[in-house]
Amino acid sequence: MLATLESTSFSKQVTAQLLIKMKLFAIVSVLVLAIGASSAKSLRATPITDDELLTLSRDLHTNDVNGATLTLALQGQTTAGSLVDNAPGRLIVSDPIPDFAKPTFAAAQALLNNYQKNVTIQDTFTPEQLAEEVAFIDAVMETGVMQQLHAFLVSKGEASADVAEFKQFLSTIWFGRWSEYVPGVVASSGWEHTNVFERLENNVVVGFHSWIYLFNEEEDGDLNYLGYINTIETGKTTVLSMPVDLYGSTKAFTEFNMGASPELDLAIGTLCFVARPDVPCFVQGSNGAQFTWDSHTITYNGVKYVESSHPTFEA
Repeated sequence: MLATLESTSFSKQVTAQLLIKMKLFAIVSVLVLAIGASSAKSLRATPITDDELLTLSRDLHTNDVNGATLTLALQGQTTAGSLVDNAPGRLIVSDPIPDFAKPTFAAAQALLNNYQKNVTIQDTFTPEQLAEEVAFIDAVMETGVMQQLHAFLVSKGEASADVAEFKQFLSTIWFGRWSEYVPGVVASSGWEHTNVFERLENNVVVGFHSWIYLFNEEEDGDLNYLGYINTIETGKTTVLSMPVDLYGSTKAFTEFNMGASPELDLAIGTLCFVARPDVPCFVQGSNGAQFTWDSHTITYNGVKYVESSHPTFEA
């Protein structure tokens, strides 16, 4: 009987010791994983400096071989919110149609009629329209501008070296759908908001930062150019701000990187989305002229997307 009790007591002691060791092992394992994750994160991404932003953005502008050489008739200067017509003629007086045959321009043009302008109406897409989004990402990733951006982000630990994964990242942040203006109505994406426009219920335009779309609307007689507010010559493009009178809907002012290829605007916007989301992103053109880029974000259902992306004259 005594032997049985001693054996039982010994078994309990061994079991207790094993439980203690297992708990200690579990605690240590969790700590190791936490430290490892922290170290991996710090090793994976290094800060992008202001100097790096300036250098890369200058190089991206310089290497934008697909950009269009535009002739602009600025005419009268105006102010934000003014609907006084200080420009009797058109803004773009050269013909960029030959540029629109380039692969990235053609892919961008194919997307422009895919969206509802009214934010109260939810967008729906055909398989063909969704394929056009894929084709656009494929086209821009064939360019030196986007390849240079990708290589830089990989070097900073901000993107996967796998091209397919990077394409998926671009597709998510630019074409992922979100709701902001009308609760429950998923009517927007960063690419739509930036490159087309959206109309609020009070007939106010939001978005509209694509000079390609501006040209289309001016060509169709639906945009009344009222004059410019500010301009900066960047060497290959002209950064311009102006008030908007579009289909009779208005916006106090908007901004364009006139002449930029679709891949240049996408590259600068993606760079600032990664490096300076929601704060001023200082960039420069091929001639060294510095200006600010705004990359606004929105988080919807736990995912961060581009809300809008454009140059700006605001501090």
